[in-house]
Amino acid sequence: MRHRVTTEALLAHLPLFEGLGSDGLARLGASVIRVELRRGDVLFREGDLPTALYAVVFGRIQLSTSGPGRRGRVVGLIDAGESFGEAVMFLERRSLVTASAAVDSLVLQVPKDAVLDELARNAAFARRVIGNLSQRIEHLVRELHGYRAGSGADRFIAWLMRRPGVPSSGGSSVTLPAPKAAIAGRLNLSAEQFSRILRDLSADGLLSVHGRVLRIPDVERLAGASARAAERAAA
Repeated sequence: MRHRVTTEALLAHLPLFEGLGSDGLARLGASVIRVELRRGDVLFREGDLPTALYAVVFGRIQLSTSGPGRRGRVVGLIDAGESFGEAVMFLERRSLVTASAAVDSLVLQVPKDAVLDELARNAAFARRVIGNLSQRIEHLVRELHGYRAGSGADRFIAWLMRRPGVPSSGGSSVTLPAPKAAIAGRLNLSAEQFSRILRDLSADGLLSVHGRVLRIPDVERLAGASARAAERAAA
C-alpha cells in the first residue's frame, strides 16, 4: 500500500521551515493547502491580493509580468526547496507578478494567518523568514548592478558562472532550467538578443549549444571574455 507523505514531512524538508520542531510543523501543517499544478497552470495572477506564502516541493514556478500583446516578461524562476510570496503578503498589496508552473509542480500554500501566528510564537522562524527576504534583496541589488554595469552578454556570462556546479576552471556543462525565452526575460533581454548572444559565443568557441544544454570548453576563458569587454567599455 502506498502512503501519502504528510504535509508536516514535506514542510520539514523545505529550508524555510527547518528547525520548526514537531509542534510548529503540526500547527502550520494543519492549515497548509497542497496545490498540484500541471505545466502552464496559473497559481495566482498579477493584481491578485496575496493571502499566503508558497513553497515549492518539486517542479519549478515561473514569475512573470504583463507586457505588450499576449506574452509577458519572465522575472523569476522558483525551484524546488524555495519559497516566494512573502513580501507582498506582509505588505498587503496586490501581486506584481503572475505565478505559473513552468513544469508539473507541487506547491504548498501556507495561509497568511498561520504564518503570522507562527512568527509570533517562534523567534527562530521569524529570523529565518527575515534572513530569506534579506538574501533576496541582496540578490536583487546585485542583479540591478549587473544590468547597469554590463552588456547583455556580460549578464548572461555572469548568470552562467553562478549556476550550481560550475567550477572556476576547466570545462563544464549547464542545463538551462527553463526555455530560452524565459531565461532571456530573466536577464532583461529579448529572445532575439539572447539568441544572438548564444550565436556569438558559439562562433567564438566559448560555448556550444545543444538544445537546453550549454557546454563550456573553458570556464576561465568565458569569464575572461566578459572581463575584457568590461575593461574596454570603461576605457
